[in-house]
Amino acid sequence: MSTTTTGFARTLVRRLAGIIVATAALFLGFAVAGNAAPAHADTVAGSTVFGTTVECGGDSLVFTTTSDADNGSYAKIWVWDTSTQQWVTDEVWVEADYSASFNVADLTFDPGYYMVYVQYAQWNGDDFDFSGEYISTYEQYYSYSDHEAESFCYMGNDLADY
Repeated sequence: MSTTTTGFARTLVRRLAGIIVATAALFLGFAVAGNAAPAHADTVAGSTVFGTTVECGGDSLVFTTTSDADNGSYAKIWVWDTSTQQWVTDEVWVEADYSASFNVADLTFDPGYYMVYVQYAQWNGDDFDFSGEYISTYEQYYSYSDHEAESFCYMGNDLADY
């Protein structure tokens, strides 16, 4: 495949993904009254600041959530499955302190576009403070060596290097 063809294919995928995500967001009503702002790079739960990166492509969704706390911080991943029209999660709360490492969501993906929401929890000494954010930028993998920041998450592509 030539570089021109690859560039055209990526542009087409980006445009289609933008249309799909925008339509789904309107359909789902993400612009809830009083909270119509886009997702932020950092989100606060209690007095703790959280941030998440999500890597898409292939069969595994990889995410890393960190916070500015040294303990008591947790995250859970939710994915909007366009084929079943519902949010799914692996129900696993992972540690999200300042030195947290990557996690692999225990979910199965059919080829397609997905939206991701990350739920945050911070222990305040008596109870948990909760927050969360819709992810708006993903590290999209086209192959193991070809990836870039994108506004969509496509899962199920072949990541073999050619």
